[in-house]
Amino acid sequence: MRAYIRAYNTRLREKILAQLGIRCSKCGFDDGRALEIDHKNGGGSEERRRLSYPTYYLHVLRNLENYQVLCANCNMIKRRERNEWKEIFEPGRLGHQANL
Repeated sequence: MRAYIRAYNTRLREKILAQLGIRCSKCGFDDGRALEIDHKNGGGSEERRRLSYPTYYLHVLRNLENYQVLCANCNMIKRRERNEWKEIFEPGRLGHQANL
């Protein structure tokens, strides 16, 4: 059953990438291993916490206009610029490096 669910999720992700474009909308990077589905207006992390993966992917397919494909680097830059993921960079939090 797990293999079926994993394969189903992979097919849904591939369908989303095919419809949104199989390259980063910022820099054009096209290696699918590092492409991420990004909520254009932020809030994607909250959506993923609220919805299970098959449900999340189906939600994305129904609302493609709200999403874009970004490579991992461009997505992290966007998060940093918009303070969407600032908590991991605060002192005392996991991932913070004081000597940066």
